[in-house]
Formats: sequence, C-alpha cells, structure tokens
Amino acid sequence: MKSWLNILKVSCFQSQAELCHQAVVLITCMVLLTIGATSHTLAADKGAEPANLKALESDLKSSDPTKASSAVQALKDKGFPAKEAVPALAKAIRHPNELVRLTVIEALSGMGKDAGPAVPELAEALKDKDPMIREAAALALFRIQHPGSKAVQALCAALSDPSMKVRDAATLALVSMGKFAIPDLLGKLGSSDEPTRSAAAAALARIGQPAVPGLVEILGKGEDPGSAAAIVALGGVGARAVEPLIGLLKSGDEKRALRAGRALEAIGAPAVPGLVREIRRK
Repeated sequence: MKSWLNILKVSCFQSQAELCHQAVVLITCMVLLTIGATSHTLAADKGAEPANLKALESDLKSSDPTKASSAVQALKDKGFPAKEAVPALAKAIRHPNELVRLTVIEALSGMGKDAGPAVPELAEALKDKDPMIREAAALALFRIQHPGSKAVQALCAALSDPSMKVRDAATLALVSMGKFAIPDLLGKLGSSDEPTRSAAAAALARIGQPAVPGLVEILGKGEDPGSAAAIVALGGVGARAVEPLIGLLKSGDEKRALRAGRALEAIGAPAVPGLVREIRRK
C-alpha cells in the first residue's frame, strides 16, 4: 500500500496531464493485480477439488454422525458431478447411524435419475430395520424411476412390509415403473398375505390398461386368492377392462363367466355402455 501512496505524493508535484496519466496507470495496475489474484484463487480451488472429494468420502465413513451428515451436505452444496457424488453416497447407505443413512438416502432422492447407480444399495435399504429408512428408500426409488429387475423385486417384497407407509411408498414406486413391474405384481396377487395382495392389486389398477391382459388371464384360471385380487384390480382399472371381461363372459365356461360378472360389477357404471352394446348385438 505504501508504494501506491508514494506514487500519489510524487504526482502532487506533476502537471495535470501527468497526474491523469499516472492515475490511469495506477488504476490499470490495481485491476491487473485483482484479476491475477482471482485467477490464482480459482486455479487453486480447482486443483483442490479432488482432495476435497476424498476428504468428504473419508468423513462419510466417520462414526461421528454430525461429521458424516456434514459430509453429505457438503457433497450436495459443492456441486460435485453425480458420477462422483453418487458412488460415495451409495456406500454410505450402510452407515451404522440411522440419521446418517436417512440423510444419505434423501440426498440421493433429490438427485432423481442421476442417482441410478445407487439403485442396488437403495433396494437393499428396503430391508433396513428402521421403517423411516425403508420408506425413504422406496420414495427414492420412485423419484429415480429406474425399472431394473433388482429394484422391482425389492419393491414387490416391500409390499409385505409391516408398515403401511412403506407399503404405500413401494406401491407408488412400482406404479411409476409401469409395464416393467407388471409380471412381479401379478405374481403377488396369489400371496397368502392379504396386505400384499391388496397392495399389488392397487398398483396394477393404477398402472391400468397394460395390466389388463394378465389380470384377465388370472381371473380365467379362477385360482383364489389370486382370482379375487384380480377382480379388485380390474374394478380399479375401470372402462378399459370392460371389453376383455365381456370376452371372458362369453367364454362358455360358467365359472369364468361368473368371475367376469363380478369384475364387471366391481367396475360399475363405466361397464354399462359395453354391456348394452353386447346385448344389442344379440
């Protein structure tokens, strides 16, 4: 700072033109120095990033919940690319502290589809002893929407969870996976566990028309409890299931026709136009 003051003191004895020139030089030097300092800082920060990531990965393994949770937050705040942050967070899903596990899962959930590589670990988290973590894992899989077989199977298993919140979250995730979830959900209609059957039927009803052929096939076989659950699901599908059910009604098999009639009854008013058309044909 002294050097700049000295220049200004000398400048006081110079002409007006010289003083102006000196001021321009002084300001230019200051700007250049500022730019240089900023560039140096940015370069230093860029060079330090890999070290920071390693430090955060190490902190994620810490037995101190506060330190580990702070590392999760830092990974979000520092804007690390998903390809770097997701693997580190995925490993931390197995942290011994429940709050850390929950924080990690919520962080992955916020990344959406970018968190796809963490699906195996999230699927495993559906078996966690803490129901809040199981629910969070199911919701994360819903937001990621990665229709892999591991995720679908784990979510279908979660339909038997003792917690209704976990079952609801798993149902939501399976519905988001659409046709990819249908085969496993159809298999759950025959479960001996009533909540599992109900959750599977609800999911298939919400998936809608793509699930109808499989549901009608189960209904045609007449094997309970799967057949009864299929009736509930078809009732939820509504009008889009009417025509296939009318086909089953005309199959010539009295038992199949009776089951189809129950399903049409479950559909209610939306089934009326199709049934009227069928009567008129005859």
